[in-house]
Amino acid sequence: MSKLKKKYFVLIIIGFLVVNLPAQFSKYNVEETFYSISVVGAVDNPGVFLVPSSSRVSDVIKFSKTEFFEKQIEIKKAEKKEEIEIILPEEKYKGYIVDPEFEEKIFASKNESLRNVILRRGNEKIKVDLQRFFILGDESNNPYVLDGDIIIIPSKVSEVSIYGAVNNIGNYELTDNDRISDIIELALGLKPEAYLNEGEIVRFKDNYETEKLKFNLRKIVEDPEGYENLLLKNDDRIYIRSIPNFHIKEYANIAGEVKLPGIYAIEENKTTLLKILEESGGPTEKAELEYAFLQRKSEKDEIDPEFLRLKEMSRNEMTNLEYAYFKNVLREIKGKFSVDIENLWKTKDSKYDIILRSGDFVYIPENISTVSVSGQVKNPGLISFVPGENYEYYLEQAGGLVWNAQKSKIRLIRASSGKWIKPKKSTIIEEGDIIFIAEKPEIDYWKIIKDLFYTVTQVTALYIFIDSIITR
Repeated sequence: MSKLKKKYFVLIIIGFLVVNLPAQFSKYNVEETFYSISVVGAVDNPGVFLVPSSSRVSDVIKFSKTEFFEKQIEIKKAEKKEEIEIILPEEKYKGYIVDPEFEEKIFASKNESLRNVILRRGNEKIKVDLQRFFILGDESNNPYVLDGDIIIIPSKVSEVSIYGAVNNIGNYELTDNDRISDIIELALGLKPEAYLNEGEIVRFKDNYETEKLKFNLRKIVEDPEGYENLLLKNDDRIYIRSIPNFHIKEYANIAGEVKLPGIYAIEENKTTLLKILEESGGPTEKAELEYAFLQRKSEKDEIDPEFLRLKEMSRNEMTNLEYAYFKNVLREIKGKFSVDIENLWKTKDSKYDIILRSGDFVYIPENISTVSVSGQVKNPGLISFVPGENYEYYLEQAGGLVWNAQKSKIRLIRASSGKWIKPKKSTIIEEGDIIFIAEKPEIDYWKIIKDLFYTVTQVTALYIFIDSIITR
């Protein structure tokens, strides 16, 4: 073998060893180092625990929780065979994995402090704020443990509350030197609509009396070290206001026979009905503008105190006029706005226009070439519209009235307004109108006879009574 070939052969052997030796060594299990860590204070099960050397403070605290032991026993029960006694060896702690739901449960707020934990390492005391780790991911507040460390968990003694335009309102444990900005940070920061010019703290002066402290939130955001960033006290309540009507997404909806139906953004007190009609491409050839309408969805505009009052009354409690009003409101389209859309589109005159509000609904119906005949006729349904004809024509086209039709109760319902009217021969029917013929009520002749007999009896008795008085 030549010298050159020998060199190549040696290089190949070295390369093979470099690639495969780590894999060979990895086959051998290296026993993990365990640390002895003490957990004392306001915990369920204080004691000394053997934990893997890669454990953090939060990992060790889990071992002191009652829920940890209960969960571990459940796992062992599922794994064990019936003849084997349940054993919970400390060296198996490392095999326990806490699922997120369980982790949240075992760190649920009880009496123990999460923000004032002390890690004692020899003569050194390290303050640990686990809440900053859990909420903000601050790893410096959840250090790795060393052998012989003692974790001291005091009782929770102070907390503050924060409400309003923050991302996570609620109660937060208070630590020494906490300021407004610290609690805002734990509350996951301010919402975009937060009113920065002023915030408020409500503080107890004694057991009952409180005082209000104002602060400029903008200055706190710009300079957290400034005097506006007040030190907090136990039971302080922080209120962050919201800017009124912040970024309200106002819109109007136009549907029916327009070229581009859909939802359109509007500007408060600026966008008009005509503008939306133009943006939607205008009415199609099929549109019937005469019956187009605007419906206002605003709850404020829909409130009708008189209707609400009548709604709570029975028919007998209403006057005839009140009952007529009540029926009329029920028949009308709720929130329908009085506006002449046909003239508005034809003339583009601002006197027919109207400023839209958020939630307004504009409907442009299709040209209707029929009249509906409903009720007691031989063939109820749609009849082709013929200009100039009266209601009798459409009744005839529908096969005429049936035997139980109540002729005195024929009503015409206008498509344009929804009004119910009693038609005359001179009344001209319009496209889309509805002609309704009511049914005669069933007559209970036996009840009529009984009522008549009762009335005659009462009259006879009254007559006899009066006659007896007169003849005395």
